[in-house]
Amino acid sequence: MTDPNAHVLEEARQYGETLSDRELIRIVERYHRPEGPGISHETIEAYDRAVADDAALPFGEGQLRSTIEEGLSTDEGWHDAEAYYEIGDGRVSLFPRRWHDRLGDSDDIREYVAVIGDDTASADTEPDAPKGGIGTGVPEPLLLDAIVVIDGVERGDAKERLERRRRDGELVQDADQHPDARIYLSEDVAGMRDDWLDY
Repeated sequence: MTDPNAHVLEEARQYGETLSDRELIRIVERYHRPEGPGISHETIEAYDRAVADDAALPFGEGQLRSTIEEGLSTDEGWHDAEAYYEIGDGRVSLFPRRWHDRLGDSDDIREYVAVIGDDTASADTEPDAPKGGIGTGVPEPLLLDAIVVIDGVERGDAKERLERRRRDGELVQDADQHPDARIYLSEDVAGMRDDWLDY
């Protein structure tokens, strides 16, 4: 039987009534990691019971489990931002199996931008792809969440890696201060500028 991690529940309580299903799963994926990537169905059941019993959290009995089941995708690549993904061995993640397979052993943030950017852009541009792609570049919150969950680092450390690569000129961020500002590989931005000049 799986016991919920006390740190997960403590962090979840900091959100209180504003805690969403996806935010809870992100916290569980980050801190409940005894068996590798993703979360087993047994672990989901354990947290489903724990959060339903916690008066500080906005979950009813069975709510977490049913939300995941309703949004579960077996796609190996990106489907959309509301999906939960089967990643093998009966495990579920916020991110698709392809990302775990390609990025699980990497701490290179440029590789994260390349893999996530290619996968999410294809969901936008392929005629038969599911809806929900996010266009060119990678939104900063998505990038940071993926690094936190897949690489198992603190968000502040992921943000520091991003800032270092930006300072070194290897990554470029949208000029505005939008919270979902997109991150690009520097060579892709150079290509986009050339396209605009040709236009």
